[in-house]
Amino acid sequence: MKKILGLFTLLLIAFLFSCNDGESSKQKTATKITELPATTKSTEAMASFQQGMAELDLGDVKNARMFFSQAIEQDPSMAIAYLYRANTATSAKEYADDVNAGKATIDSANNWEKLYADYQTTNLSGDRTKGIEILQKIATAYPDAARAQCDLANGYNGNNQFDKARELYQKAIQINPNWVGGYASLANSYMFNEPKDLKKAEENSLKVVELAPKSSGAQITVGDCYRAQNDFAKAKAAYAKAVELNPTSPEAYYKEGHANVYLGNYDEARKNYADAGKNDVVKSGSITNTAYSYLYQNNTSAALSGLIDAAMKADSSATDKSKAANEKYSYLITAANIAVHNGDAATLKKLMPMILPLSEQLTNDLGTPEAKIFIQADKLNWEAMMAYTEGRYDETMAKAEAMKVAYDPIKDDRKLEVYHYDMGLVSMKQKKYAEAVIHFEKADPNNIYNRYWLAKANEAAGNKEKATSLYKEVAAYNFNDVGNALVREEVKKKLATL
Repeated sequence: MKKILGLFTLLLIAFLFSCNDGESSKQKTATKITELPATTKSTEAMASFQQGMAELDLGDVKNARMFFSQAIEQDPSMAIAYLYRANTATSAKEYADDVNAGKATIDSANNWEKLYADYQTTNLSGDRTKGIEILQKIATAYPDAARAQCDLANGYNGNNQFDKARELYQKAIQINPNWVGGYASLANSYMFNEPKDLKKAEENSLKVVELAPKSSGAQITVGDCYRAQNDFAKAKAAYAKAVELNPTSPEAYYKEGHANVYLGNYDEARKNYADAGKNDVVKSGSITNTAYSYLYQNNTSAALSGLIDAAMKADSSATDKSKAANEKYSYLITAANIAVHNGDAATLKKLMPMILPLSEQLTNDLGTPEAKIFIQADKLNWEAMMAYTEGRYDETMAKAEAMKVAYDPIKDDRKLEVYHYDMGLVSMKQKKYAEAVIHFEKADPNNIYNRYWLAKANEAAGNKEKATSLYKEVAAYNFNDVGNALVREEVKKKLATL
């Protein structure tokens, strides 16, 4: 669905670095540093931190958070443990609190840790440009550390510079061919970024399994590759093995649910999502994925009622108000995106008075001057969607232009993706199809729902070959989000007529 900047732009967090004992500047000039150094006098805290990093390598955010918290308990002055626990945050406030706690204890840290603290601060300010500059400094300072190269690759990847990212993922593997992180990152690159190569994705994911045969996360990685190749039975088997290896992993249950959705086993998928929710620290994934399962069955009313009901209950008994607000916002914007897609102005109008205060609360939780910009822009974006759904297209464009101006101080090459998406929608309504193509080409290239609209714009503009190629891309996208759930069956029917 439409990419929403604001809160989620600020939380584009890569799970980046590993650790080792600190090194002096003299040692750095004389010795190859193959692992990024963490600072602590506690051997217990170091062991916990390293275990947390290993869990992140394999995608187990829940366990990673547990080990980072353990490291903090063992050494409350370990700045990097706070900074990495931020990467596992379940709310904006948790993220900001941990970044600020890490910065408060950073004085005795080493060069990498201080740079990393600066990098995390760019996620709070939305300054993607500066973030990449800092990652470049780290990669230059630690040229023999595979993670440092992979981390910079993640920065490029987040900026849609896929060629640079892939080159650095491959470099990370060359530096350390026994590290799972390089292979997992390269597998995802080949799976999701152009030019895609699903066989190479599978080769790299199988290397992750080879290096970590008892890891639930490794099985999830290879399962994703099978799913991308339309082999849902093999994907389901891999995910079931992931559950067997770690019965408390919410991600394993979610993934098995996704395989069941694409196999048409909707009731079984909903059971998987319920099991995921029982093991997850937040319930939003369970609720939203269950809603998607109804959308795949064209049962929009069940999807909307489940989401809105969950939103109403989200903060009724919560002790952590910020986390509850985060969950509630997730339910409401999912419901709102469904309403926009279906032209359901009445539902969107009911949701808007709940969405906007939550957006303000969550962005304020970040506590930065830039938060005010994101609040304003997010508000303008939703007002644009309200006007669009009600057929007031001049107002939609005016709100989008105001959002564009609001984002001007933010240093992020991708900041106008939402603007172009909004303008593309209006161009379609105005039958300015060539303009629509241009706008959708400048919107989020990684968002399958935007690719759907780009296909529609090309079809309307008479670019049949391009439209058919894009429709095939959308139909072959086997990863679960609200946009895919809304358009998958429509696109498959469309392809049968082209």
